[in-house]
Amino acid sequence: MNRNKSIFKAVRNNMNLSELINYFRNGGSYKEFCHDQSVDQESEAVEIYMEQPLELNNTLAFFEIETTEGSLEFFKDGVRYYSLFGFPYLINVLEEIKNSDHQDLADKDIAELLYNYVMSKE
Repeated sequence: MNRNKSIFKAVRNNMNLSELINYFRNGGSYKEFCHDQSVDQESEAVEIYMEQPLELNNTLAFFEIETTEGSLEFFKDGVRYYSLFGFPYLINVLEEIKNSDHQDLADKDIAELLYNYVMSKE
């Protein structure tokens, strides 16, 4: 069991949007997630960024708004990221799906819907 947990943690460190959705839909907690990602859960807001150029399965990164100052684009360690949305938005969407007739949607389908939503805002 301990071995599986360490494997899951390694996957979470380089996850894409579908994997992030899967983590939360399968009981993952925000507190544990922030701890594993070394993100301050007490931040005013933790934002979800995606590596550029934007593609559905790109790796995500998570930053406190105090670090990014709310920028749509953020550059760190030689990588350019684009802000998708904050964690409250993701958690709300997943709760709405859970309590709707669409709870059987696959994680990858939810990821695609969220990604398309972000792309339509540009």
